[in-house]
Amino acid sequence: MAQTFDRSQVGKRESLSDVIAVVDAKKTPLFATISKGSDPANSLMQWQADAYAAPQAGGIVDGADVSTTEDAAENRRILSNYTEEFRRTPKVSKRANLSNVAGIGLKQEMAKAIVKKQFELKRDIECRWGADSVAQADNGTVGFVGHSLGSWIKATAQTVLPVDAAFLTPSASIDTTAMASLTTALANGVMESQYGQVGAENTYMLLCGTSLKKQFTKMVGYAPDVASNTAIKRTSRGDEGKWMDNIQVFTGDFGTYELVLSNWLGWNYSTSANSTYRGYALDMDMLEARYQQPVKYDPLPDSGGGPRGVISAIVGLVCKNPKGLGKFAATS
Repeated sequence: MAQTFDRSQVGKRESLSDVIAVVDAKKTPLFATISKGSDPANSLMQWQADAYAAPQAGGIVDGADVSTTEDAAENRRILSNYTEEFRRTPKVSKRANLSNVAGIGLKQEMAKAIVKKQFELKRDIECRWGADSVAQADNGTVGFVGHSLGSWIKATAQTVLPVDAAFLTPSASIDTTAMASLTTALANGVMESQYGQVGAENTYMLLCGTSLKKQFTKMVGYAPDVASNTAIKRTSRGDEGKWMDNIQVFTGDFGTYELVLSNWLGWNYSTSANSTYRGYALDMDMLEARYQQPVKYDPLPDSGGGPRGVISAIVGLVCKNPKGLGKFAATS
């Protein structure tokens, strides 16, 4: 008996929902938190860092005249970084931009592309700042690159635009212990070193990868049982009926770390992967984004193929004084 089947039906309209689902919603916590510098930037940005002199003994003899004088600027140094240009270039064909696309609308494909590429540009900046990139000058083949956090927070001088030895991050403020062996004592040791530089029990934003975040929860959530030398889970409970196993704030003897997750730390551009072990203990008052050009969109001439444009920003990461910052940089 003849009949019409769904599998061979002719003229059936496509059932297409007005939804475009993107699972990837990775945020940019550093870009969202960092303050914007008030000074306009050039390709080479420079600022001053200073330090107080060591304490001196008193015991001045009564009536003694001044025989020596001091240079109050003797510890002042210049720190430098380059601004870096970031760019995204959306384009859609003429016909594509004239189409009525589900979830976007009529003649809105280019508008959607601009919004999406602006978001990607912010990720590009976040990714660079969380990496280990060392500054380089534009030589006609490679462009300007600025120091990233991984380069700023070092105990040894950088090869380009080196930080003066007096303002390098102390090695005690940088922990490279394998993740499974990281303990509260070691984390407290990094914080102690930071306290030793700044002399205040500061609250730091600990920008951290997922493995480092889990290790903080684990090392704080378990206590050793001295009698049997085994680990006992400390119970943590929120509202009635809810179980919590999540450390968001770690307060040690010398300050506080507020843990903020990031997918963009220690980024490897060859493998397009981040380091989940990485962490930066940041005094956000010591960081700022200095723009030579803020994020903007410029349309490019339509040469016949359809609308196109460029979204760009020229910005550099200012680390006013890296001496008081900290880093967790395990490789496994």
